[in-house]
Amino acid sequence: MNHPRSLREIVENGLCVGCGLCQSIAGGDRVEMTMVDPPGRLRPRIKTPLDDQTEQAILAGCPGALIDEPVVPGRHGADVKVDASFGPWHRVWKGHASDPEIHHMASSGGALTALGIFLLETNKVDFVLHVAASKEKPMRTERHLSFDRAQVLEGAGSRYGPSSPLIDFTEQLDKGKPFAVIGKPCDISGVHNMRKVDPRVDELVKYTMAFSCGTFADLQCSRWMLDRQGVPGGEDNLSLFRYRGYGCPGPTRAVTKDGQVFDEPYLEFWYGPHGWTHQFRCKICPDPTGEMTDISISDAWPGGGPTEEEWGGSCLFISRTLKGDALMQEAIDADVVTVDETDIAALHECQPHQAVKKDGMNARLQAIADEGGIGPVFRNVRLDEAAAQRDTEFHEQNRAGTRERIRKGVNRESLP
Repeated sequence: MNHPRSLREIVENGLCVGCGLCQSIAGGDRVEMTMVDPPGRLRPRIKTPLDDQTEQAILAGCPGALIDEPVVPGRHGADVKVDASFGPWHRVWKGHASDPEIHHMASSGGALTALGIFLLETNKVDFVLHVAASKEKPMRTERHLSFDRAQVLEGAGSRYGPSSPLIDFTEQLDKGKPFAVIGKPCDISGVHNMRKVDPRVDELVKYTMAFSCGTFADLQCSRWMLDRQGVPGGEDNLSLFRYRGYGCPGPTRAVTKDGQVFDEPYLEFWYGPHGWTHQFRCKICPDPTGEMTDISISDAWPGGGPTEEEWGGSCLFISRTLKGDALMQEAIDADVVTVDETDIAALHECQPHQAVKKDGMNARLQAIADEGGIGPVFRNVRLDEAAAQRDTEFHEQNRAGTRERIRKGVNRESLP
Protein backbone atom coordinates (compact mmCIF):
# COMPACT_ATOMS: atom_id res chain seq x y z
CA MET A 1 0.00 0.00 0.00
CA ASN A 2 1.12 3.54 -0.70
CA HIS A 3 1.26 5.95 2.25
CA PRO A 4 0.84 9.74 2.41
CA ARG A 5 3.90 11.91 1.87
CA SER A 6 2.45 15.25 2.90
CA LEU A 7 -0.34 16.91 4.86
CA ARG A 8 -2.14 17.52 1.58
CA GLU A 9 -2.13 13.80 0.77
CA ILE A 10 -3.42 12.95 4.24
CA VAL A 11 -6.47 15.16 3.72
CA GLU A 12 -7.08 14.39 0.05
CA ASN A 13 -7.10 10.63 0.70
CA GLY A 14 -9.64 10.78 3.51
CA LEU A 15 -7.19 10.04 6.33
CA CYS A 16 -7.60 13.23 8.38
CA VAL A 17 -9.37 12.82 11.75
CA GLY A 18 -9.52 16.57 12.42
CA CYS A 19 -7.55 16.40 15.70
CA GLY A 20 -5.63 19.63 15.05
CA LEU A 21 -2.17 18.24 15.82
CA CYS A 22 -0.83 19.46 12.47
CA GLN A 23 -1.68 23.04 13.44
CA SER A 24 0.15 22.60 16.73
CA ILE A 25 3.24 21.21 14.99
CA ALA A 26 3.37 23.73 12.15
CA GLY A 27 2.04 26.74 14.07
CA GLY A 28 -1.21 28.58 13.47
CA ASP A 29 0.50 31.02 11.12
CA ARG A 30 1.10 28.19 8.65
CA VAL A 31 -1.74 25.68 9.28
CA GLU A 32 -5.18 26.54 10.62
CA MET A 33 -8.05 24.14 11.36
CA THR A 34 -11.13 25.21 9.41
CA MET A 35 -14.72 23.98 9.30
CA VAL A 36 -15.52 22.57 5.87
CA ASP A 37 -19.24 22.85 5.04
CA PRO A 38 -20.85 20.69 3.85
CA PRO A 39 -20.63 18.20 5.47
CA GLY A 40 -19.21 19.91 8.57
CA ARG A 41 -15.67 18.62 9.19
CA LEU A 42 -12.62 20.27 10.72
CA ARG A 43 -9.75 20.20 8.26
CA PRO A 44 -6.32 21.92 8.07
CA ARG A 45 -5.98 24.91 5.81
CA ILE A 46 -2.38 25.35 4.68
CA LYS A 47 -1.79 29.11 4.84
CA THR A 48 1.85 29.09 3.72
CA PRO A 49 3.91 26.34 2.06
CA LEU A 50 5.40 23.84 4.50
CA ASP A 51 9.09 22.94 4.48
CA ASP A 52 10.16 19.29 4.41
CA GLN A 53 11.08 19.21 8.11
CA THR A 54 7.60 20.35 9.10
CA GLU A 55 5.93 17.90 6.71
CA GLN A 56 7.95 15.04 8.20
CA ALA A 57 7.06 16.09 11.74
CA ILE A 58 3.37 16.17 10.80
CA LEU A 59 3.58 12.72 9.18
CA ALA A 60 5.26 11.37 12.33
CA GLY A 61 2.62 12.87 14.60
CA CYS A 62 -0.62 12.58 12.62
CA PRO A 63 -2.87 9.82 14.02
CA GLY A 64 -4.80 9.76 10.76
CA ALA A 65 -1.68 8.67 8.90
CA LEU A 66 0.05 6.68 11.65
CA ILE A 67 -1.13 4.50 14.54
CA ASP A 68 1.76 2.98 16.47
CA GLU A 69 1.16 1.68 19.98
CA PRO A 70 4.11 2.68 22.16
CA VAL A 71 6.36 -0.21 23.14
CA VAL A 72 7.81 1.02 26.42
CA PRO A 73 9.47 -1.36 28.91
CA GLY A 74 7.35 -1.75 32.03
CA ARG A 75 4.37 0.19 30.67
CA HIS A 76 1.97 -2.74 30.71
CA GLY A 77 3.68 -5.07 33.18
CA ALA A 78 4.27 -8.80 32.99
CA ASP A 79 0.74 -9.70 34.08
CA VAL A 80 -1.10 -7.77 31.37
CA LYS A 81 -3.57 -9.79 29.31
CA VAL A 82 -4.16 -9.11 25.61
CA ASP A 83 -7.45 -9.63 23.76
CA ALA A 84 -7.11 -9.86 20.00
CA SER A 85 -10.10 -7.57 19.39
CA PHE A 86 -9.82 -5.17 22.33
CA GLY A 87 -6.13 -5.03 23.17
CA PRO A 88 -4.20 -5.02 26.46
CA TRP A 89 -6.05 -5.07 29.76
CA HIS A 90 -5.42 -5.65 33.44
CA ARG A 91 -8.90 -5.43 34.92
CA VAL A 92 -12.41 -4.58 33.74
CA TRP A 93 -15.19 -3.17 35.90
CA LYS A 94 -18.82 -2.26 35.31
CA GLY A 95 -20.03 0.78 37.23
CA HIS A 96 -20.43 4.54 37.34
CA ALA A 97 -19.40 7.73 39.09
CA SER A 98 -20.32 7.62 42.77
CA ASP A 99 -21.24 11.32 42.87
CA PRO A 100 -24.98 11.52 41.98
CA GLU A 101 -24.55 14.87 40.18
CA ILE A 102 -21.82 13.54 37.90
CA HIS A 103 -23.63 10.26 37.35
CA HIS A 104 -26.80 11.98 36.20
CA MET A 105 -25.48 14.86 34.13
CA ALA A 106 -22.61 13.14 32.34
CA SER A 107 -23.00 10.63 29.54
CA SER A 108 -23.15 6.94 30.36
CA GLY A 109 -21.83 6.47 33.90
CA GLY A 110 -19.91 9.75 34.24
CA ALA A 111 -16.63 7.81 34.38
CA LEU A 112 -14.26 10.16 32.58
CA THR A 113 -15.69 13.20 34.36
CA ALA A 114 -15.23 11.57 37.76
CA LEU A 115 -11.69 10.42 36.99
CA GLY A 116 -10.70 13.81 35.59
CA ILE A 117 -11.86 15.54 38.76
CA PHE A 118 -10.05 12.92 40.88
CA LEU A 119 -6.77 13.57 39.07
CA LEU A 120 -7.02 17.28 39.83
CA GLU A 121 -8.21 16.99 43.42
CA THR A 122 -5.43 14.54 44.32
CA ASN A 123 -2.81 16.79 42.64
CA LYS A 124 -1.71 14.09 40.23
CA VAL A 125 -1.92 16.63 37.42
CA ASP A 126 -2.15 20.41 37.21
CA PHE A 127 -4.76 20.38 34.46
CA VAL A 128 -6.78 18.18 32.14
CA LEU A 129 -6.89 18.69 28.37
CA HIS A 130 -10.22 17.59 26.92
CA VAL A 131 -13.14 19.14 24.99
CA ALA A 132 -16.34 21.00 25.76
CA ALA A 133 -19.14 22.76 23.94
CA SER A 134 -18.27 26.18 22.56
CA LYS A 135 -19.80 28.96 24.65
CA GLU A 136 -20.39 31.07 21.54
CA LYS A 137 -21.64 28.28 19.27
CA PRO A 138 -22.70 25.41 21.58
CA MET A 139 -23.36 22.97 18.74
CA ARG A 140 -19.61 23.06 18.08
CA THR A 141 -16.87 21.52 20.17
CA GLU A 142 -13.65 23.19 21.33
CA ARG A 143 -10.44 22.23 23.08
CA HIS A 144 -11.00 22.77 26.81
CA LEU A 145 -8.56 23.03 29.74
CA SER A 146 -9.75 22.20 33.25
CA PHE A 147 -7.98 23.16 36.46
CA ASP A 148 -10.82 22.38 38.90
CA ARG A 149 -14.05 20.44 39.34
CA ALA A 150 -16.30 23.13 37.88
CA GLN A 151 -14.27 23.32 34.68
CA VAL A 152 -14.27 19.53 34.25
CA LEU A 153 -18.06 19.55 34.64
CA GLU A 154 -18.30 22.10 31.80
CA GLY A 155 -17.03 19.33 29.52
CA ALA A 156 -19.28 16.56 30.87
CA GLY A 157 -21.38 14.80 28.27
CA SER A 158 -20.61 13.31 24.87
CA ARG A 159 -19.63 15.55 21.97
CA TYR A 160 -20.44 13.64 18.81
CA GLY A 161 -19.43 16.34 16.34
CA PRO A 162 -15.99 17.26 14.99
CA SER A 163 -13.36 18.47 17.45
CA SER A 164 -9.68 19.46 17.44
CA PRO A 165 -8.42 18.82 20.98
CA LEU A 166 -4.73 18.81 19.97
CA ILE A 167 -4.84 22.17 18.20
CA ASP A 168 -2.30 23.66 20.65
CA PHE A 169 -0.81 20.52 22.19
CA THR A 170 2.80 21.75 21.99
CA GLU A 171 1.75 24.97 23.74
CA GLN A 172 0.49 22.87 26.63
CA LEU A 173 3.87 21.15 26.79
CA ASP A 174 5.50 24.58 26.86
CA LYS A 175 3.86 25.21 30.24
CA GLY A 176 6.08 22.57 31.80
CA LYS A 177 3.23 21.35 34.02
CA PRO A 178 1.97 17.76 34.44
CA PHE A 179 -1.37 17.13 32.75
CA ALA A 180 -3.77 14.44 31.56
CA VAL A 181 -5.42 14.08 28.16
CA ILE A 182 -8.96 12.78 27.69
CA GLY A 183 -10.12 12.29 24.12
CA LYS A 184 -11.04 9.94 21.32
CA PRO A 185 -8.74 6.95 20.81
CA CYS A 186 -7.25 8.62 17.73
CA ASP A 187 -6.47 11.76 19.75
CA ILE A 188 -4.56 9.62 22.24
CA SER A 189 -2.69 7.98 19.37
CA GLY A 190 -1.61 11.46 18.30
CA VAL A 191 -0.31 12.13 21.81
CA HIS A 192 1.72 8.90 21.74
CA ASN A 193 3.02 9.65 18.24
CA MET A 194 4.37 12.94 19.57
CA ARG A 195 6.64 11.04 21.96
CA LYS A 196 8.98 10.52 19.00
CA VAL A 197 8.82 14.19 18.04
CA ASP A 198 8.96 15.85 21.47
CA PRO A 199 10.52 14.10 24.53
CA ARG A 200 8.52 16.34 26.88
CA VAL A 201 5.47 14.15 26.25
CA ASP A 202 6.89 11.35 28.41
CA GLU A 203 7.71 13.82 31.16
CA LEU A 204 4.51 15.88 31.27
CA VAL A 205 1.59 13.76 29.99
CA LYS A 206 0.91 11.74 33.13
CA TYR A 207 -2.32 9.99 32.13
CA THR A 208 -4.28 9.33 28.96
CA MET A 209 -7.92 8.26 28.90
CA ALA A 210 -10.40 7.69 26.09
CA PHE A 211 -13.91 6.50 25.43
CA SER A 212 -14.90 3.75 23.03
CA CYS A 213 -15.68 5.59 19.79
CA GLY A 214 -18.19 4.34 17.26
CA THR A 215 -17.30 7.15 14.80
CA PHE A 216 -18.42 10.74 15.26
CA ALA A 217 -20.94 12.51 13.09
CA ASP A 218 -20.39 15.39 10.71
CA LEU A 219 -21.81 18.69 11.95
CA GLN A 220 -24.53 18.55 9.30
CA CYS A 221 -26.14 15.72 11.31
CA SER A 222 -26.70 18.14 14.18
CA ARG A 223 -28.14 20.72 11.80
CA TRP A 224 -30.59 18.11 10.51
CA MET A 225 -31.78 17.60 14.08
CA LEU A 226 -32.50 21.33 14.38
CA ASP A 227 -34.48 21.17 11.13
CA ARG A 228 -36.46 18.11 12.23
CA GLN A 229 -37.40 19.73 15.53
CA GLY A 230 -38.18 23.13 14.00
CA VAL A 231 -35.65 25.07 16.09
CA PRO A 232 -36.10 28.75 15.14
CA GLY A 233 -32.98 30.57 14.02
CA GLY A 234 -30.93 27.40 13.65
CA GLU A 235 -27.43 27.07 15.06
CA ASP A 236 -26.95 30.81 15.63
CA ASN A 237 -29.91 30.93 18.02
CA LEU A 238 -28.66 28.27 20.46
CA SER A 239 -27.63 28.71 24.08
CA LEU A 240 -27.09 24.97 24.65
CA PHE A 241 -26.68 21.83 22.57
CA ARG A 242 -26.19 18.43 24.25
CA TYR A 243 -25.89 15.14 22.42
CA ARG A 244 -26.87 13.08 25.46
CA GLY A 245 -26.74 13.11 29.26
CA TYR A 246 -29.07 13.97 32.14
CA GLY A 247 -30.03 10.31 32.13
CA CYS A 248 -28.70 7.45 30.08
CA PRO A 249 -28.54 7.77 27.23
CA GLY A 250 -30.63 10.94 27.61
CA PRO A 251 -32.03 12.97 24.72
CA THR A 252 -30.25 15.17 22.23
CA ARG A 253 -31.23 18.63 23.43
CA ALA A 254 -31.18 22.08 21.82
CA VAL A 255 -32.06 25.17 23.85
CA THR A 256 -32.62 28.53 22.15
CA LYS A 257 -31.39 31.84 23.51
CA ASP A 258 -34.90 32.65 24.75
CA GLY A 259 -35.12 29.35 26.63
CA GLN A 260 -37.16 27.13 24.30
CA VAL A 261 -36.22 23.45 24.72
CA PHE A 262 -36.24 20.98 21.82
CA ASP A 263 -35.51 17.33 22.60
CA GLU A 264 -34.99 14.44 20.23
CA PRO A 265 -34.73 10.84 21.44
CA TYR A 266 -31.20 9.49 21.29
CA LEU A 267 -32.07 6.69 18.86
CA GLU A 268 -33.93 9.07 16.58
CA PHE A 269 -30.90 11.35 16.37
CA TRP A 270 -28.67 8.48 15.26
CA TYR A 271 -31.05 6.30 13.30
CA GLY A 272 -33.82 8.69 12.26
CA PRO A 273 -34.91 9.78 8.77
CA HIS A 274 -31.66 11.53 7.84
CA GLY A 275 -29.30 8.93 9.27
CA TRP A 276 -25.82 10.25 9.92
CA THR A 277 -22.65 10.83 7.97
CA HIS A 278 -19.02 10.57 9.00
CA GLN A 279 -15.52 10.61 7.60
CA PHE A 280 -13.97 7.64 5.76
CA ARG A 281 -11.04 7.37 8.17
CA CYS A 282 -13.38 6.20 10.95
CA LYS A 283 -14.23 3.12 8.87
CA ILE A 284 -10.58 2.05 8.91
CA CYS A 285 -9.88 2.75 12.58
CA PRO A 286 -7.68 0.00 14.12
CA ASP A 287 -8.27 1.19 17.69
CA PRO A 288 -11.86 2.24 18.32
CA THR A 289 -11.76 1.27 22.02
CA GLY A 290 -8.71 3.15 23.31
CA GLU A 291 -6.13 0.36 23.48
CA MET A 292 -3.28 2.87 23.85
CA THR A 293 -4.65 4.60 26.92
CA ASP A 294 -4.03 4.11 30.61
CA ILE A 295 -7.78 3.75 31.15
CA SER A 296 -10.49 3.44 28.54
CA ILE A 297 -14.23 3.67 29.04
CA SER A 298 -17.10 2.24 27.03
CA ASP A 299 -20.85 2.25 27.21
CA ALA A 300 -22.19 -0.88 28.86
CA TRP A 301 -25.04 -1.18 26.39
CA PRO A 302 -27.21 -4.18 27.34
CA GLY A 303 -26.95 -6.62 24.46
CA GLY A 304 -24.60 -4.36 22.53
CA GLY A 305 -26.87 -1.44 21.65
CA PRO A 306 -28.53 1.59 23.25
CA THR A 307 -32.13 1.69 24.44
CA GLU A 308 -34.31 4.66 25.22
CA GLU A 309 -35.14 3.48 28.72
CA GLU A 310 -33.37 4.82 31.80
CA TRP A 311 -31.41 1.80 32.96
CA GLY A 312 -29.04 3.33 35.46
CA GLY A 313 -26.19 4.66 33.37
CA SER A 314 -23.34 2.19 33.75
CA CYS A 315 -20.16 1.95 31.77
CA LEU A 316 -17.16 -0.35 31.50
CA PHE A 317 -13.79 0.74 32.89
CA ILE A 318 -10.73 -0.99 31.36
CA SER A 319 -7.29 -0.50 32.92
CA ARG A 320 -4.72 -0.89 30.17
CA THR A 321 -1.40 -0.08 31.86
CA LEU A 322 0.09 -0.52 35.32
CA LYS A 323 -0.36 3.20 35.92
CA GLY A 324 -3.99 3.08 34.81
CA ASP A 325 -4.70 0.06 36.98
CA ALA A 326 -3.22 1.79 40.03
CA LEU A 327 -5.29 4.91 39.36
CA MET A 328 -8.48 2.87 39.10
CA GLN A 329 -7.75 1.16 42.40
CA GLU A 330 -7.21 4.53 44.08
CA ALA A 331 -10.48 5.83 42.63
CA ILE A 332 -12.33 2.75 43.87
CA ASP A 333 -10.79 3.01 47.36
CA ALA A 334 -11.72 6.71 47.51
CA ASP A 335 -15.33 5.95 46.47
CA VAL A 336 -14.95 8.11 43.38
CA VAL A 337 -16.46 5.30 41.32
CA THR A 338 -18.87 2.53 42.24
CA VAL A 339 -17.96 -0.67 40.39
CA ASP A 340 -18.20 -4.44 40.21
CA GLU A 341 -15.27 -6.27 38.68
CA THR A 342 -15.91 -8.33 35.56
CA ASP A 343 -13.60 -9.25 32.67
CA ILE A 344 -13.00 -8.63 28.97
CA ALA A 345 -16.02 -10.76 28.03
CA ALA A 346 -18.16 -7.80 29.10
CA LEU A 347 -16.62 -5.71 26.34
CA HIS A 348 -17.42 -8.38 23.77
CA GLU A 349 -21.02 -8.39 25.02
CA CYS A 350 -21.50 -4.62 25.19
CA GLN A 351 -19.38 -3.46 22.23
CA PRO A 352 -19.54 -6.29 19.65
CA HIS A 353 -19.54 -3.83 16.73
CA GLN A 354 -16.07 -2.67 17.76
CA ALA A 355 -14.77 -6.23 17.54
CA VAL A 356 -16.26 -6.46 14.04
CA LYS A 357 -14.37 -3.34 12.99
CA LYS A 358 -11.04 -4.44 14.47
CA ASP A 359 -11.28 -8.00 13.18
CA GLY A 360 -12.05 -6.79 9.65
CA MET A 361 -9.30 -4.19 9.49
CA ASN A 362 -6.79 -6.17 7.44
CA ALA A 363 -9.46 -6.77 4.79
CA ARG A 364 -10.41 -3.10 4.72
CA LEU A 365 -6.79 -2.06 4.33
CA GLN A 366 -6.35 -4.62 1.55
CA ALA A 367 -9.25 -2.99 -0.28
CA ILE A 368 -7.38 0.33 -0.28
CA ALA A 369 -4.35 -1.40 -1.76
CA ASP A 370 -6.55 -3.19 -4.32
CA GLU A 371 -7.82 0.17 -5.55
CA GLY A 372 -4.35 1.70 -5.72
CA GLY A 373 -5.17 4.09 -2.91
CA ILE A 374 -3.09 5.82 -0.28
CA GLY A 375 -3.62 4.45 3.21
CA PRO A 376 -2.34 4.78 6.77
CA VAL A 377 0.46 2.97 8.59
CA PHE A 378 -0.71 0.79 11.50
CA ARG A 379 1.86 -0.83 13.82
CA ASN A 380 1.67 -2.85 17.03
CA VAL A 381 -2.12 -3.07 17.05
CA ARG A 382 -2.41 -6.85 16.54
CA LEU A 383 -4.35 -6.80 13.28
CA ASP A 384 -3.27 -10.29 12.23
CA GLU A 385 -4.40 -11.76 15.56
CA ALA A 386 -7.75 -10.00 15.26
CA ALA A 387 -8.25 -11.15 11.66
CA ALA A 388 -7.47 -14.77 12.57
CA GLN A 389 -10.67 -14.94 14.62
CA ARG A 390 -12.89 -14.63 11.53
CA ASP A 391 -13.59 -16.69 8.44
CA THR A 392 -13.02 -16.00 4.76
CA GLU A 393 -16.58 -14.84 4.14
CA PHE A 394 -16.30 -12.20 6.87
CA HIS A 395 -13.09 -10.80 5.40
CA GLU A 396 -14.45 -10.76 1.84
CA GLN A 397 -17.50 -8.82 3.02
CA ASN A 398 -15.28 -6.23 4.69
CA ARG A 399 -13.03 -6.02 1.66
CA ALA A 400 -15.94 -5.62 -0.74
CA GLY A 401 -17.64 -2.99 1.41
CA THR A 402 -14.51 -0.86 1.57
CA ARG A 403 -13.91 -1.22 -2.17
CA GLU A 404 -17.43 0.04 -2.79
CA ARG A 405 -16.88 3.10 -0.59
CA ILE A 406 -13.64 3.89 -2.39
CA ARG A 407 -15.25 3.53 -5.82
CA LYS A 408 -17.99 5.93 -4.70
CA GLY A 409 -15.25 8.41 -3.77
CA VAL A 410 -16.11 8.70 -0.06
CA ASN A 411 -12.39 8.71 0.75
CA ARG A 412 -11.70 11.72 -1.44
CA GLU A 413 -11.62 15.20 0.08
CA SER A 414 -10.22 18.58 -0.85
CA LEU A 415 -8.10 20.89 1.22
CA PRO A 416 -10.05 23.93 2.44
